[in-house]
Amino acid sequence: MGGLASMSLASGLGEAYAQAFPAKSISLVVAYAPGGSTDVVSRLLAQELSPALKQSVVVENKAGGGTVIGTQFVQKAPADGHTLLFGTNAFVITSQLTKPAPWDPLRDFEPVTLVTQQALGVLVRSGMNVNTIPELIAYAKANPGKVNFASSGSGSAQHLAGEAFRTAAGIEMLHIPYKGAGPALQDLVGGQVDVMFTSLVGIAPYLATKKAVVIATTGSKRNPATPEIPTVAESGVPGLAGFEAISWQAVFAPAKTPRAVIDRLHAEMVKIGKAGGLTKQLAEQGMELRMGSADELRKVVAHERDNFIQVAKTVKFE
Repeated sequence: MGGLASMSLASGLGEAYAQAFPAKSISLVVAYAPGGSTDVVSRLLAQELSPALKQSVVVENKAGGGTVIGTQFVQKAPADGHTLLFGTNAFVITSQLTKPAPWDPLRDFEPVTLVTQQALGVLVRSGMNVNTIPELIAYAKANPGKVNFASSGSGSAQHLAGEAFRTAAGIEMLHIPYKGAGPALQDLVGGQVDVMFTSLVGIAPYLATKKAVVIATTGSKRNPATPEIPTVAESGVPGLAGFEAISWQAVFAPAKTPRAVIDRLHAEMVKIGKAGGLTKQLAEQGMELRMGSADELRKVVAHERDNFIQVAKTVKFE
């Protein structure tokens, strides 16, 4: 009887807390510098969440350490739902790369919801005069050791996509990690780096300068936002048949955040997804909105961790 009473009391307290939540503004932490797709999407989500929760949802960029600084900031924050992480594949990968592990992605955080999934675009600087995947491969083979590719950080989805492409294509490309996609894109446009595997979200201004060009996308089929751009797998290069690289974005809370708070946050985000406005904005830029359950996100994280363990056997990380 005492056990049942305790469970009932805990449930009641959780529901009461959820009804009072949020009691103040919410910080949505992005572990990258401003300007990249993760930053862009987080701000779009925050704009929708603020009126839904009747509190300000403020995006905080905390770049550095290959996403360690921003992620650990959330990890150590009070478990009350007022500090959240807007994470990517790197949330899992960095935890596996760094020794000792800075966090356990399944133990130290509560999954709230998967938000997006997307294929990447293969960008090259215009000065290379490369317009197709076969031309990129030919250029790299003609200039051994001189071609590099940028990413938003070591262990990011962009980094792994570049390494997977380099291996499958049988070419040399030096990886150059940045503290976010924004700074990496700026250097690509500026001619300091040659290639980048990155989200299509927010890159239109960079393409408008005609100093960078998208030569392919990394999905299993063409991206609806850029139907004229072929996939890497369509290139006709034998080693790239079936090539696919997908990234995702999701919301996490610190471990032990009350279940009722997680459920409230998830419910509001699902409503935003069903409203359609955010879905339309992202679809126009080649990104699929996926407001899945917390359990679905937990499975994605577990799969990403297991997949990385296999990739790590063949890739050298800085």
